[in-house]
Order: sequence, then structure tokens, then C-alpha cells
Amino acid sequence: MLRASLAIPFAIALLIAASPATAQPSASAGPDAVDFALAWARGGYACPLVCRFGEEVRRGVRRVVIAAGPRSSPQRVDRITFFDVGATGASRCHDDLGAEEPNIVGTLLVSYTVKRPRSDTPQRDIEQELKSGPLVFDVASGRLRIGSATAAPESLREVDFAGGRVRLGELAPGSDEARRLGDFASPRRLHLDAEAPDGTRIGLPLADFERR
Repeated sequence: MLRASLAIPFAIALLIAASPATAQPSASAGPDAVDFALAWARGGYACPLVCRFGEEVRRGVRRVVIAAGPRSSPQRVDRITFFDVGATGASRCHDDLGAEEPNIVGTLLVSYTVKRPRSDTPQRDIEQELKSGPLVFDVASGRLRIGSATAAPESLREVDFAGGRVRLGELAPGSDEARRLGDFASPRRLHLDAEAPDGTRIGLPLADFERR
């Protein structure tokens, strides 16, 4: 199984430097660790699931998109959007191992706190942090509806994640979660873990099928 490189593409660095959406500090400042962390996280992701409609079994995917956040935000942020799995009417949705899969719908705005504010090597700092574990993002704002994948999204419990944390890191090759993503050609395979202040927690394996 291929292992995704920790290196952050040079093209992303050029994009960061030129983008007003992510370069809020000053016109003359180069990209810092915040820019590299937010850029690394971006992508269009998929997570497989299986839903049962009567006697029919359908395989599908959950979509999660991480993109640059709004320019109007007081801090640099990424927007994480969780899309409805669209399984209303199903009797059950689960993963390949049989564990229940909830529906998760909504948007979070997340920021990154620099560990070494005056570092001259911000890209290397992020790469080193990824080698030791996931990147940790602070949830600036956002609510998610979480509950049964078979229920209408508007009926699900809404959880406020503001003040919570999102952890995003690479999956270990050969792990159960990595094997769940075996049908995806992309070598970039991550685990997302989000925790709200009230203790509500979600975890998803993600395959990047659309680099942003």
C-alpha cells in the first residue's frame, strides 16, 4: 500500500503566498505555519459506508470537503463541510466491519495555533509535527447535526463544536481504517477526529479524491 508523502507541495506554497483568502497577516509576509497547516488539510474526501434498503444493499460514500474559510473571518481558517449521506429511508447504515455509521451534517470553521511563532522553517515544522502525530485545529465556530443515518437530517440532534478540537493526521498503512479505504486509488488517506466541548466525538477515515 502506498504511503502519502509528508512533503507539502511547493505549488501550494506559491498559492498560499498569492491568495488573499489565506494570507491575512501582511502583504509582505511569506507563508507561515498557519498557512502550511491549513493548506495541507484541504481536499475533497470520501469515506465508504454500506446502507440497507429493505433487501437491497447499497454501497456509498460520505463526503467531507475541507477548503479555505471565508475572508471575513477575524483569523485564518479552513471550512470543513460534512455532507448528508442521503440514506433517508434506509433500515441501517454501517461500515465494512458492521459498526453503525451516523449521519453528520454541517460546517466547522477551524484555525491552527503555531507551535513556534518565530520559526524560519514553518513548512518543515508542519512536516515534523505530522511525523509525530495529527495536526490539531481549534474550532472557531460551527454546529453539526449528528444521529441516525436513516433519519431526516433536520431531525438530528445539533451539537455546537465551537471551542472544540479537530485532529487530522495520516493513517498508518495496514491499519483497519486504511484497509477500509482500499477501493480508493488516492494514496492520501487520513483520519479526522472532532470533539465538541460537551464531549461529543466523531471519527472518520478519509481518502482524498480531490486535492484543493
